[in-house]
Amino acid sequence: MSLPRLDLSALTHNAANWPLPGKALLGCALAAVVLVVGNLAYLSPSREQLRQAEAQEAALRAQLAQKTALAASLEERTHQLQLDQAKADELVRQLPRASEMPGLLEDIARLALANGLLVESVVPLDEQAGLFHSERSVHIGVVGAYHDLAMFVSGLGGLSRIATVHDIALRRDSTLLRLDLRVKTYWHAQQGGRLSVQAAPFVYDPSGLRDPFQPFAAQVDHRSGRLARAPDLARPRGVLERIAVDRFEMVGTLSRDLRTFALLRVASQVHRLAVGDYLGPDHGRVTAIHDGHIELVELFPDEQGAWLERSRTLVLNVNS
Repeated sequence: MSLPRLDLSALTHNAANWPLPGKALLGCALAAVVLVVGNLAYLSPSREQLRQAEAQEAALRAQLAQKTALAASLEERTHQLQLDQAKADELVRQLPRASEMPGLLEDIARLALANGLLVESVVPLDEQAGLFHSERSVHIGVVGAYHDLAMFVSGLGGLSRIATVHDIALRRDSTLLRLDLRVKTYWHAQQGGRLSVQAAPFVYDPSGLRDPFQPFAAQVDHRSGRLARAPDLARPRGVLERIAVDRFEMVGTLSRDLRTFALLRVASQVHRLAVGDYLGPDHGRVTAIHDGHIELVELFPDEQGAWLERSRTLVLNVNS
């Protein structure tokens, strides 16, 4: 049995005699076929091209917005670059054109002396050449009291030459503290001169601060230096002036013939001092004796060679 053959010519010939609903249905079907074929053949590639064009437009708009923002800040960026370049040039000009290690060692020794410290070791290291500058380090070991060491480190930052502090190590050394550190100095061989550093350095102020390595009863009050007359350097120094003030411990007072004496202990020995007696390596002189503490004044030179006066207080050790 074979299927009947569809005769399109007869179908189209008889379509003229179809009722109106049939003609409308046939027209819709033909229109749908035309739309599908047209979409597949013509509109689909165009639609893909449109999608790609829209994506490219969005990317171009994003690039335009980014470049517009860069163009708007170009003047500000150029100005900031000029400021940074000027700052870099100034820093380079501050570098000396040759190593100033001898001068640095003199400054360190003078600074240690001004703060009553004992310099135990100074070891200069080899020079290291960099891309824009050369540098050289020196290892330093000093012994002293906590606040004196802090003022020493603070003073290193205020030197006229550029010096930086590294590798700080602090440990006890008998009754005092030992500070080991490394100081770097820098220079630039291609510059003809050096400008002084204008930035204000940090200055350590021990007023009102306690020594975390000492009990409260043994605290020594440090105060800022004041201008004073130079001491008599020809005066014979006493035995107690060879010992740092921080090693002394006030254990009491003694009254005799309307005079009051302070009893200070160091190295298992008790010494009797009156007002006017000298104590410590910094020309310390006792100015007042009270039941709970004694007051003294020390003299030390500053970086310009002037002499400064510093008041200190030794507190009675109530546990002695």
